[in-house]
Amino acid sequence: MTTTTLILISAAVLSIVISLMAAFTARTWSPAAALASLAVLFFTPGMEVSPDSLAFWSVAAVIALGINMLLPREISTSHVGVGYITGASLAGAFVGMLLSGAGIIIGAVAGALCGGIAFSRTPAGQILGFPSRKFFNYLCAKGLPIVTVTSIAVISVSKIYSGLYPF
Repeated sequence: MTTTTLILISAAVLSIVISLMAAFTARTWSPAAALASLAVLFFTPGMEVSPDSLAFWSVAAVIALGINMLLPREISTSHVGVGYITGASLAGAFVGMLLSGAGIIIGAVAGALCGGIAFSRTPAGQILGFPSRKFFNYLCAKGLPIVTVTSIAVISVSKIYSGLYPF
């Protein structure tokens, strides 16, 4: 492994960590940080990131960034239940990774839904009023960017792992 490859992998891991921390704290730019990890891996020798995958996740990140920027300020800066949604989405994405690439996305979506429902059952989550239109609107507004971030992060982790330990 060359020094350049090691530096690029380190930059990708740092970007993954930053994007997940940003997702847990409801930062608007978290999808861009996650996409940076996949872009760095695209240019890293030995990492198998296809141009199609990079293009798909670039569009997804731009859509998630657009949604984050178009949301009203009180919703986009809200941290209500974000830890539950992000944690469950990350867990679901890692479980989905055991199945397939599509399983990562399905697991992240299922995890975000479960995390939102779990939070709505806490005393602090009663304000969302599950099941209600307010709950599902909030879950969609917060969930899509979080699912994008967690999916890209898990895909990046799987690419790093498969690049370092080829079968």
